[in-house]
Amino acid sequence: MLRSLYSAVSGLSQHQKAMDVLGNNVSNVNTVGYKASRLTFKDLMSQTVSIGKAPSGNIGGINPLQIGLGTNVASVDNIFLQGTFQTTGVTTDLAIDGKGFFVVRGEQQTERYYTRAGNFSFDRQGYLVNPEGFRVQGWMTNLTTGQLLNNADITDIQMGPAQMTLAAKQTSKISLAGNLDTKAEPTILQYQPLLTTSNSSTPITSIFNANGLKLDLLDGEPVRIKAHATAITNMAGVYNSSDVSLGLDSATTVNVVLNGTTYTLNYGAADGTNDDNTFNTLQGFADELKRIINIADPDATVTISGGKLSINRVSSDFTVNSFSGNPNFAAVLQNLVGTYSTITPSRSSGELFYEKIITTGTDFNNLGELASQISTAISGNVSTGFLASYVDNTSNPNVGRLVYTNSPATTPGSNIITGFSIDKAYSGTIFESNVVTSNTIAQGATSTSNKFLRYAESTDLLTNLMTNSGQSLGLDSTSTIQMDARIGGNIPHGDGVSTISASGNSIADLIKKLEDYLGLDAGSIKIENGMISVTGEKGIKNQIDYITLSAIGSGTYATFNEYMKYQTIQNASGGQLITSQTIYDSQGNPHTVNYEFYLYNEANNEWKLKLSPADKINDSISIDGTTGDEVTVRFNPNGSFQGIYDANNGNIIPNLKYTLSPSNGADKISGVEVFIGKPGEFDGMVLSAAPSTITKSDQNGYQRGDLDKISINDVGEIVGSYSNGEIKVLGQIAIAIFTNQEGLSRVGSSLFSETPNSGLAAIGVAGAGGRGVIQSGAVENSNVDIAQEFVTMITVQRGYQTNSRVITTSDEMLQELLNLKR
Repeated sequence: MLRSLYSAVSGLSQHQKAMDVLGNNVSNVNTVGYKASRLTFKDLMSQTVSIGKAPSGNIGGINPLQIGLGTNVASVDNIFLQGTFQTTGVTTDLAIDGKGFFVVRGEQQTERYYTRAGNFSFDRQGYLVNPEGFRVQGWMTNLTTGQLLNNADITDIQMGPAQMTLAAKQTSKISLAGNLDTKAEPTILQYQPLLTTSNSSTPITSIFNANGLKLDLLDGEPVRIKAHATAITNMAGVYNSSDVSLGLDSATTVNVVLNGTTYTLNYGAADGTNDDNTFNTLQGFADELKRIINIADPDATVTISGGKLSINRVSSDFTVNSFSGNPNFAAVLQNLVGTYSTITPSRSSGELFYEKIITTGTDFNNLGELASQISTAISGNVSTGFLASYVDNTSNPNVGRLVYTNSPATTPGSNIITGFSIDKAYSGTIFESNVVTSNTIAQGATSTSNKFLRYAESTDLLTNLMTNSGQSLGLDSTSTIQMDARIGGNIPHGDGVSTISASGNSIADLIKKLEDYLGLDAGSIKIENGMISVTGEKGIKNQIDYITLSAIGSGTYATFNEYMKYQTIQNASGGQLITSQTIYDSQGNPHTVNYEFYLYNEANNEWKLKLSPADKINDSISIDGTTGDEVTVRFNPNGSFQGIYDANNGNIIPNLKYTLSPSNGADKISGVEVFIGKPGEFDGMVLSAAPSTITKSDQNGYQRGDLDKISINDVGEIVGSYSNGEIKVLGQIAIAIFTNQEGLSRVGSSLFSETPNSGLAAIGVAGAGGRGVIQSGAVENSNVDIAQEFVTMITVQRGYQTNSRVITTSDEMLQELLNLKR
């Protein structure tokens, strides 16, 4: 009976302890970083009434007989479940998401405690402390080297005077990364077309008239060589004024009715005698017609002039009644019909022409061949001995012209040439008006065409050049052509003005001189279709600002100076990238440095890099180890960086450095290392077919700055933002983990301390080695679950009540036992 009393008493005692743990949990439901506790029970020793026996023979085994003597506390466990976060917006409020504890130090240097309560703040000395003033532990950055000492022992986190200001730092390194566009275009300039006198062999479809108008002849177009028929003209080749062939070779009969009597004449192979009624030439027909007319008027005459037949009465009247037979010829002769008397003594026929049709591109392809066709046509059919020729000789005043020379009167078959023309079949008069300037050429006289012109070529002399309207440029043997130009704002090669004499020099000589003056490769300046075109080097840096050609000498050169102007077909583009960067001297004064990349040799993937100060008055820049302010930057065929070379001698520069000398009293900014890429890599400046741009520009100098604010990232780094724009890692908060964090001992104020069973603290950075990450601007709430605590409270209460009932029941049983004595 007494056993039950003592067992119940132990139950009351231990359940009271369980209620104590619950009360503590509930009281800390709003404590920052608090971790709940949990009490567990165990039974006490049992009194053995009988021991167990093994089976023996026919008797089975017997279990031990034991009576328990009560309960006791087995453990009070720390529950380290993750608590929820409460956002505060305070930078120094920290919470750990995951395992780990903040480390704080007590008064003694080695007095360390661990906590999940991250409601920290800075004290007046700049130490980061918890509400009890214990200093938060971590690592600080060496401000001299900029190295975060997170491999050393932990120390107090302090934002002291050294962290409040950032001393000025002189720039010692710069880096640039970006792209240089491989697409670059040159300046293209084009002058107005230049003409000169045509050659006899120049294709006829490429020739201009004297006014610079393209001949309107088409390939395959018929051309009619035409002149009034004369005494020697074969009647088979005679046409009327409408260019209709008389057709006497097929309709050979002509009937003449004189005074009512019909006479018949026939076209034949030869004239024969004057009384055989047969004719071949126009003179033969005139002779036969005169013989007939002389029957009525023995003194009458028939003459040929200006392509017309004329009948002239002398002594007797007569009547020509009609002409018939060949209809076309009869129509031309119709004007001769009528009575001839003293009132009307003479009449003339319609015009008769000799014509020959030739085809452009078949019968002639140039002016020399055209001249030959004209000679053949006129000399054999209009005036024997006629000659057409084209003059190529530049010393001849008729150079560039067709010359028509009629034979003298003493030449048998020579005739005055009238009605002379050379007509084209299709519309247009440019060719016709240029090829013949006079339709009459007397015997022994000469006539010329207008000049024929062509596009000038490289071999043509400068003194023979004309404008596109056929006007001479005015250059003569005394003329000198001056050249003045600017490329990228600079005089080409610093040579000033260059000159070339017009005397004896050709366009090719002018082009060579101009290429040399401009520093262009051979072939950069060409002449095509009479137009000189200048193609500069690629890239904006090589933009041709202007080229001026002017003539001086004893002549008048207004035409040359006005005409030799160009139009810009294309401006230079690409091939240049200019960027600037601010670096700092020892006093923190800013200095702007300009970096200009420009295309130098496209075939070798070479660019130039020019360094210059923005303030050229007060600053100067020199490249270490070389002279000047430029270096050559070379790239590999795949666009990766290849190396930097001395622009003067081509030697490689393994480490490019430059020095800026300020005039403000500060030290020289010397030995500034320039990084624009590793050989064979794409980590700096590269070449590609994309717009030129700088993607990264960095340097390690800065002005003095004051600490504006701090922030704490997820790995616990304390990052300071300074008024000069610099961002510095000033320290890092340490996180400790334990092999058995449940073995930690509570020391109050949400702090824990090590115990032999917790193991030593493993201190490291957040987010590494199984440690949680840090969230700034928030604190971790208590992980006490009120609902769970209430349920546990009910069970503890019921246990307590039950144990109390055991005591009262045992008491009543003892009372009944005492009552037996009474």
